[in-house]
Amino acid sequence: MDASRFGGWAALGASAALLLGAAGPALATTEEPVAYAFTGAYHVPAFEAEQERFAEVFGSPAQRGVNGVVPPSAESAEDFLPVGPMSTGTAWFIHVNADAGVFGDTPPSGATADAHFESSAAMRGDGTPSATVSADYLLEAQNALGDSAEDHRWLYLDDVRSEAECRSPQRVSASTEASGMWVRQPDRALAAVPVPAAGESYEVRDVPLRLPRTTMEHQNLPQYADISVRRVTDAADLVPTDQWRTGDVNATSGWRVEVASYVLVDGVRTDLDTSVIVLGGTTCSVPAS
Repeated sequence: MDASRFGGWAALGASAALLLGAAGPALATTEEPVAYAFTGAYHVPAFEAEQERFAEVFGSPAQRGVNGVVPPSAESAEDFLPVGPMSTGTAWFIHVNADAGVFGDTPPSGATADAHFESSAAMRGDGTPSATVSADYLLEAQNALGDSAEDHRWLYLDDVRSEAECRSPQRVSASTEASGMWVRQPDRALAAVPVPAAGESYEVRDVPLRLPRTTMEHQNLPQYADISVRRVTDAADLVPTDQWRTGDVNATSGWRVEVASYVLVDGVRTDLDTSVIVLGGTTCSVPAS
């Protein structure tokens, strides 16, 4: 691994959190129809006051049009959205449509690893707000002390496509799909697992995974996590922030990853906190009348 490259991204986790939190549109002040698209977001209680983090949030314009990034032509590489690598502290990294992660990890065999993605919020000519995110996600973690494994991947979500559309209070819809999912297992292997259907979740317990932020008290202890992945079902599943708002009637979609971190103290489990990551989030809102 390139040590200088690693140091740069470690600095991002330590000092650039406010930059990530400040991206995107300000809080809307009216209850007019609106939609938002965000590529990724996370809430990590271990960060205390720094609890809300977003990558590039796009809000629909007041008039007809589109805000955000749509798949660029092959000649427009500069149109790529600079969303990754995004760091959730000095331990976890989220990459969007990346050929390789910060540690050199690549997408698992069988993943599509698309070059282009979309993250956009639109206002249609008929006044309908809508949002779309299409992306691939590679999540990595630094090793805990004493862990010399070369594979840092702990989740890969392939071909995510999330959409939300609010035509009227009676006609709102949202959906999200993914073509494949790989999750780290208790033996530390990254394994292909079934993509959870609507209303279901994929869960795996006792996965070796470094804490989102290692403290002096915990850094020498065995570190593990229980991981759960499911579809976003309503606005309460999203990470709250003043970068977007809900209204009287809402539709939301995306993928919610929950990580319950713990350490072993003299062989006994000590729970620490539960972190939330939302991938491929879309939401729209309209007034009730």
